[in-house]
Amino acid sequence: MAKVTWTKEQQSAIYEKGSNILVAAAAGSGKTAVLVERIINKIVNENIDIDKLLVVTFTNAAASEMRERILDAIYKKIEEKPEDVRLQKQINLLNKASICTIHSFCLEVIRNYFYELDLSANFRIADSSEIELLKQDVIEELFEEKYYENDENFIKLINMYTTYRGDEPLKELILKIYDYIQSAPFPQEWLEEKIEMFNLKDEIEKKTDYAKTLWGDILLEEYKNKIVENRLKLEGVKAELVRFPELEKFTSTILNDIQMLMEIEEIIINAKDNVWNTIYLKANELKFR
Repeated sequence: MAKVTWTKEQQSAIYEKGSNILVAAAAGSGKTAVLVERIINKIVNENIDIDKLLVVTFTNAAASEMRERILDAIYKKIEEKPEDVRLQKQINLLNKASICTIHSFCLEVIRNYFYELDLSANFRIADSSEIELLKQDVIEELFEEKYYENDENFIKLINMYTTYRGDEPLKELILKIYDYIQSAPFPQEWLEEKIEMFNLKDEIEKKTDYAKTLWGDILLEEYKNKIVENRLKLEGVKAELVRFPELEKFTSTILNDIQMLMEIEEIIINAKDNVWNTIYLKANELKFR
C-alpha cells in the first residue's frame, strides 16, 4: 500500500504540540485522516496511551468512525512492529478510551462529579418535549409575577408587543430570543451586549438622521433588499407581458410600478441628508397600480 504523503500544513497539524491548533478545511479534504494520524503519533512517538486522550465529535456516527479508523491505524502499526507489546496493549485500551460525542463526555463528567455540582445522584436528561413544557411553565409563572407586581417596564412591553387577543405573541418572542442566544458561548453576556447596543439615546442625539445609526442602517439595507427583490419580480413579469401587444395596458402599469421602486432604490443609495424621513414618507406613499 502506498505511503501517504502529507502536505506541510497537514504535517503541522499532526506533529505540532505545546499549543492550541485550529484546523479549518473543506469537507473531504482529509481532516479526519489527519486527526487519526495525530492520535497515532501521540501513541507511537510520544508514548501516550490511547485511554489518556480525549477525542470528542458532534455525532455518534462520527465518534464510531473515528474509533474504527484509530483501530485500523493501530493494527497497521502492529503489522510494521509485531513485537511491540505497547502497541498491542492499545487494542485493549481502545475499549475504554474517551472517543465520543461532546454531549456524552459532558454527561459522563457530570455523572462522576454530581456531588461537586450540588446535583442529585439520580438526575437524568430531559427529552425535548419535557424541556418545552418546562419553558412554558417558567414563562407563565414569570408573566403572572410581573402582572401581579404591575411592573412599569413590563406593562410598556405588553402594550407594545401584544394585542387584545392575549400576550402569546410576546411569550413566543421571548422564547425565540432565548433559543437564539443559546447558540452563543456566553448567552447572558451576548444578550447584555446587544441590549446595550439598543441604547441609542446619545447616538441619536448626535445624529439627527436615524438612517445613520447602527439599527437604522440595518433596517434600510433590509428594506432596500425587499425593494430590489420586488423590482426584479416585476421585471420578470414585464418581460413576459411585452411578448403580447394586446397586453400593452398591463405592461404600462407594471413599468410604472418598476419606476416607483427604482426611485426608492435611488434615494436609499444616493441620498445624503434626512434619508430616514425621506424614505419613510416615500414608503407610506408606495401603492402598486
